Amino acid sequence: MNLDPLLKPCSIAVVGASDNPKRIGGVPVDLLIRAGFEKLYPVNPKNETVQGLKAYPDIESVPEVVDLVIMALSADATLPYLERCHARGIPAALVYAAGYAETNEAEGIARQDALVDFANRTGMRIAGPNAMGNANFTDAIFTSFGQSFQPGEPAGDCALVTQSGNMCATLFRTARRAGVTFSHVINTGNEAGIELSDYLDYLAGDPNTASAVCYIEELRDGPKFLQAAARFRAAGKLLAVFKVGASEKGAEATRSHTAALAGDAAAYDAAFARAGVARAGELTGLADLAYLHTLGERIGGSNCAILSISGAAGAILADALALNGAQVPTLPGDVQEALADQIPGHSMVSNPIDMTGNIVNDNEFVTECIRLALSPEDIDLLLLYMPGQFLANAQEQVERAAAASGKAIIVVDTFAMADRERLAAHGIGCFEDFDRAARAVCAYGQWKKAGARAPAALSASAAWPAFPAGRTALSETEAKQALAAFGVSVVQDALVQDREDLREAADFVGYPLVAKLVSPDIAHKTEHGLIRLNLSNADAVAEAFDEMMDKAQSMPGVRIEGVTLEPMLSGGVEILAGVTRDPVFGWLLTVGMGGVWTELMKDACHSLLPVDAGGAERMLRSLKGFRLLDGYRGAPKADVAAAARAIAALGDAVLAGGDALREVEINPLLVLPKGQGAVAVDALVLLNAESQSEVEEPA
Repeated sequence: MNLDPLLKPCSIAVVGASDNPKRIGGVPVDLLIRAGFEKLYPVNPKNETVQGLKAYPDIESVPEVVDLVIMALSADATLPYLERCHARGIPAALVYAAGYAETNEAEGIARQDALVDFANRTGMRIAGPNAMGNANFTDAIFTSFGQSFQPGEPAGDCALVTQSGNMCATLFRTARRAGVTFSHVINTGNEAGIELSDYLDYLAGDPNTASAVCYIEELRDGPKFLQAAARFRAAGKLLAVFKVGASEKGAEATRSHTAALAGDAAAYDAAFARAGVARAGELTGLADLAYLHTLGERIGGSNCAILSISGAAGAILADALALNGAQVPTLPGDVQEALADQIPGHSMVSNPIDMTGNIVNDNEFVTECIRLALSPEDIDLLLLYMPGQFLANAQEQVERAAAASGKAIIVVDTFAMADRERLAAHGIGCFEDFDRAARAVCAYGQWKKAGARAPAALSASAAWPAFPAGRTALSETEAKQALAAFGVSVVQDALVQDREDLREAADFVGYPLVAKLVSPDIAHKTEHGLIRLNLSNADAVAEAFDEMMDKAQSMPGVRIEGVTLEPMLSGGVEILAGVTRDPVFGWLLTVGMGGVWTELMKDACHSLLPVDAGGAERMLRSLKGFRLLDGYRGAPKADVAAAARAIAALGDAVLAGGDALREVEINPLLVLPKGQGAVAVDALVLLNAESQSEVEEPA
């Protein structure tokens, strides 16, 4: 979408322009006048002039078809006037008015629906409603009624995009204090016509923008966001996000354990990981990531050397880095020996490096200490704790070291006395807080090193059977048979519908065995007493069959297909693998440890589909309970590779099923000792009631 008429207009009309430069309709007029914007047309039927400019009674009187119309009217008056603007051929509009979907009331929602319909029908690019407006510092174009963005601010190469007007202003001021300068500041408002991802797609191709930081409340189109993020990555630009709402919403387990583990936060986490965007853990972290991007060529990762005048400060930084996922590698022996020769007295030189207070007497060794600390290949950057006068006295030595090294030096000055402009001129970063420095370094370094995960390719070689009409679920037997066609190993069983066939089926399966009622209407058999374990003889099997059939027959609306007999497997480790459909990003794979780990510990990892076997194994290895699969306390190592193949096959099956499926889960997937495979003991397939057509075979 070409957003030049909105973000880089050559002519602007302000409908509802005010002569008062402090009113909503007057602020953009004042800002644009002071910025020297020439083709500005105030529209106000009551005034002949507005802030010294000729005013026009209506949009039809404006002497040219402008690129952008700013609507400073009430919500009720906005849409009729937009129709008039469209009739004149104006391509873009910015709507300030509130009173739309943000009210969560029927009238406001209907008002926004009408605006969306207008945008779709006309193709007019509508920013807002409920939008504060934007600032283009590169071209000195200010269309905001917020007064945080003033002409004369230096232009930079970072874009700020937010879904909150207040957070837009807050982040702008926070980042400016950190020394970040901007190309664009954009507030998306209610996104009736243009959404956050559209702005990102535009900025990915903007030659004046090298990074973008985003405050996100909710994305409307997940695939569009992923495409825009991929363009940022391909261009070598930083895309950093802070997503509000990390707590789970509406993730109650109604039909499956997977649904309890997946949710809004999990889907966003998986999407951001897939896209390779940088994550800020707090709002100020966005400003810090943008700030570090100015040193981006010098930062290769998050492995840190720490050089400090205080042993305590070195320990604090080491802890903060470790807690945020960075490494503080022990320096090689020869580097430690060289450092010990440089630093007066006895101190720690393994990393962190303690220069002690002797720096007061002699600081000439600082340059060589920095060179040595940065010399190992596995060190990406240096955190230098040297506050206040200590830094002032040794600044020339630090600057010499920075000039000689291609790696980043970041000063931590807790006294807040550093000359930040002088440091920046020499390519040296500066923070005033231990934890903030550590969080930023970790997040930026991990982004720099990780890159975007290329999605795996769909490799399905099978097809789903025709789904029964009117059904919302498959029975366990049907589910396992369908998944087996895609390469998921399933437990061998025997379906029994008549008591007379029990003995023969039980002898075929072998004792001890498990008996489970089979019905597409009962997802969790354990909760209804419809599963029996460790049955060791024919009498026990017969008793279990009778009791379960009687119980199921007493349950209204339950269709009964019979009882399945399965071998009672021993050994191995139970895991869960399930796929749910996220409304924003699509299919979301959840992998977790089975049993109490699933429900109590919520030990799970999430990824968007597709996922290949390598990606599935990385998910397993990220679990806290992975040690149970890796031979914990002398147990045999589990067949992790087989489990990963089964998980990948599950993902392929879901993608092949498409819209006909609602949710698919294997719980448990029993991972046997290494070399013996992984087998699906139980499976759940929920169908999409709105799409009951037969799934076609892949070409």
